Amino acid sequence: MALIKSSLSAALIMAAVPIPAHTAAAPLSFTDTAGHWAGEYISWAVEQHLAQGYADGSFRPNKLVTEAEFLAMLLRAYGLVSDAKAGGDWSQPYYAYADSHGWPLFYDNDGGSFRRGQAALLLASAANGKAYSEQGAIEWLLSERISNGRTSATVGGYEPDGKLTRAEALTFFYNLKLHKDSLSTATIAETGTSLGGVALGDSLQEMTRSLGKPSRIDPSEYGFAWYVYTGGYSNYSMYGVLDNRVTALFSGSSGSWRTSDGVSVGMTLAEAKKRVGTAAKGRTEDDYFAYAAGSEQIALFVDRHDNDKIIGMLRMDASAATSSKPAYSAKLQSAYEQQLFDLANAERSSRGIPALSWDKPASASARKHSADMMKRDFFDHANPDGLSPFARMKNEGIRYSSAAENIAAGYRNAIYAHYGWMNSESGHRESLLSAKYTRLGTGTAFGGSYDTYYTQNFYAP
Repeated sequence: MALIKSSLSAALIMAAVPIPAHTAAAPLSFTDTAGHWAGEYISWAVEQHLAQGYADGSFRPNKLVTEAEFLAMLLRAYGLVSDAKAGGDWSQPYYAYADSHGWPLFYDNDGGSFRRGQAALLLASAANGKAYSEQGAIEWLLSERISNGRTSATVGGYEPDGKLTRAEALTFFYNLKLHKDSLSTATIAETGTSLGGVALGDSLQEMTRSLGKPSRIDPSEYGFAWYVYTGGYSNYSMYGVLDNRVTALFSGSSGSWRTSDGVSVGMTLAEAKKRVGTAAKGRTEDDYFAYAAGSEQIALFVDRHDNDKIIGMLRMDASAATSSKPAYSAKLQSAYEQQLFDLANAERSSRGIPALSWDKPASASARKHSADMMKRDFFDHANPDGLSPFARMKNEGIRYSSAAENIAAGYRNAIYAHYGWMNSESGHRESLLSAKYTRLGTGTAFGGSYDTYYTQNFYAP
């Protein structure tokens, strides 16, 4: 049994950098391309209206390319997508087309984040209409001479972790057009089932090659380790790894990620159940729908305040999902606390609400209250001594203009506690999503009547 107490309170969406719009009469020479190895490809790209120079007369061939820019140029090369109308998100039509075909997308457009390995995955999938591993995609590019690599025509010489420049991207498109007159129209269902290009069963080496170094590595109650990628919170995801294999996937951000049945984040639960069908033996809880699909156990977390829309998905290998009672530890306690903080910010990011800052004094207050509820066997905002959350926060030296507290108990881990609060009608959701709060501290405790106790303390100075 899980409990949530009424919340008590007192008085960045990442934007992609657009490619400069092309004009009818673009110059074919620039101040910084004379003698450049990619001069032929740059002239071709300008003539084809794939890219343009800058107002100062330069082309900046060595400027790094984002995923959105790369995708837009690829689809422009084949005339498959019209440019977006003025205003709004210029990259939306390109992402919509790629997503509808199941192409591997990462939705990470921080400057310099797009890797050459990710570009290879996107090109090979778009060209051939089938799923690839990153290594397989690179091998295809090399075998078809779409790329000769940076230092040699090998996977290592291709430099998968290197960043992609404008000149390199245009060279890829030029060579791809010579090789294929059109992109595949096939939908790559297998690719869509991977999260950030990573699927259950992939090796740890494949995962880190695709995603890079994680933000941190957390223990889990299941026995595997969570590799956590915060992605600026706009693409927050977690990958469970056991014996060097990916055994679990979680995200509430990636709408392109789907199950083998075609269920994805953003879909309503009613539509998901239609896709799953009656063959799956599932159970509906207050905050989620859980079912088995082949060798997987899947939990779809829903937003009861928004037409039962799916806002999170956890997929696990069945053998990992049936682990014994967890071994509670100080490291697991810290992991739950950090995940509660991350999940709050990922939720806010998906709604365009500024992220909260971690606050050490608020965390100390929250952890002490969770431990107190466990030790003295009560569940309330006010402790048996009559101290309110606000008195306890002041005891930690916090001075606030407004503050709030969420508490929960009995949830199996931080993910389930988070979605319990999101579906609460007692103020928890409002605390999580309120723009007036700027700082958050979290605290958990193990033991007692409910095994696990959770507290969040929000405030604004």
